[in-house]
Amino acid sequence: MRPRTKLQCQVVEYSQGLCNIDNSMVEWVKEDVFDHIGFSTKSRTICMDCGESFSPEIVKRKRAVCPHCGAKLKIETSRKTTNKQSTYIAKAQIYGEFQVIRNFEIYGYYKAGLRPHFFIREVLQHWIKDDGKREVMALGRNTGCSGWGGTMEIRRKQLGTYYYRYGNNDINVEMYHPDSEFRDKYKRYGIDHNFRGMSFLTAINMLPINSKAETLLKAKEYKLFGWLDDYKASSVSKYWSAIKICLRNKYKVKDASLYFDYLDLLERYHKDLHNAYYVCPKDLKKAHDVYLKKKRKEDERERKERAIMELLAQKEVAELYIKEKSKFFSIRISDENISIHVLKSVDEFKEEGNKMHHCVFDCGYFKRKDCLILSARDKKTGKRIETIELSLKTFQIVQQRAKCNGESPYKSEIRDLIINNIGQFKKLALKKAM
Repeated sequence: MRPRTKLQCQVVEYSQGLCNIDNSMVEWVKEDVFDHIGFSTKSRTICMDCGESFSPEIVKRKRAVCPHCGAKLKIETSRKTTNKQSTYIAKAQIYGEFQVIRNFEIYGYYKAGLRPHFFIREVLQHWIKDDGKREVMALGRNTGCSGWGGTMEIRRKQLGTYYYRYGNNDINVEMYHPDSEFRDKYKRYGIDHNFRGMSFLTAINMLPINSKAETLLKAKEYKLFGWLDDYKASSVSKYWSAIKICLRNKYKVKDASLYFDYLDLLERYHKDLHNAYYVCPKDLKKAHDVYLKKKRKEDERERKERAIMELLAQKEVAELYIKEKSKFFSIRISDENISIHVLKSVDEFKEEGNKMHHCVFDCGYFKRKDCLILSARDKKTGKRIETIELSLKTFQIVQQRAKCNGESPYKSEIRDLIINNIGQFKKLALKKAM
């Protein structure tokens, strides 16, 4: 949008005076930011840094040094001949009274037999004064998409808050250029070119009101620091005493997600979270897996116990069903086409539900004392036609369900057949009272 205030006019003027640093950013990214990858098969290995091929005999433990360009490669077993990498990077500069954060997006395109080529463009600039006033110069950004377009101009900004999430006017970049310059007020918090984990805007709004964030940043615990901008930020407060032990012992957390999962496991097994032996493991993954294996064994044991209890409960229910409904098991109604009988066990309920694709088993009709479930079948083929619920209070048909809760063409015939023989049910029901 067009600059309207004096500050916006000043920012536009200063922005036009910034030097083009695209080439220096590309050189830094392709050496220190992007991965150096090689794709290897049994017959050849391709260095994606230069596009040349060499013998796979050079590869040792998935590592190799390209004999053509000298790049130290991480080798992946693959027949791929192309690759693409992309990221956001930034460079911090001081321009007059402003702290300027220049954000770039960069893409690297790699292909066997060709030198890689790179696409870079500056997409966003933050202009921040010491008094907190700031402006944003940026390209336009598609809603809900990472695509940038248009021209670099003043854009609307959202007020940075502790709860600020990245929108069209902020980026959480992967790395800052080593030549980045920060004003002294930000250096005092521990911000330098190694800063990462969250966006610059989020950090400068969080640091004055969050002492834990400042502590982690000054200790260069970027993984834990970045966790404060996550929806699981409460984990930092929960395990703050354990984190302070890590800081005192100069223990670096390289994987915050795995580390907090590990602390959750320690808490589950009532380990001392104030003991460096537990909270500062030499091999985090190995220590995590030890307790995870223990948890899985316990979960499996509990699952088996639940299964046994369920079987016992089902056995009791099955025995109770037979005790209450066995007097009706002798009933069998039929005509020329249809045969109807009472379901005699819980297993028959399960089979009926599976074959007819309805809920007679899942909804526990065998537990209902005042109803009787009948199955109507074709007399010649034995094929199931309907499942019928008969009330033992009113001796009326409550519902008739064909396959998938549908209706069968024999619905009326089945109803008439049961009603005509309802005396059998009434007679047997009276046996309980006699």
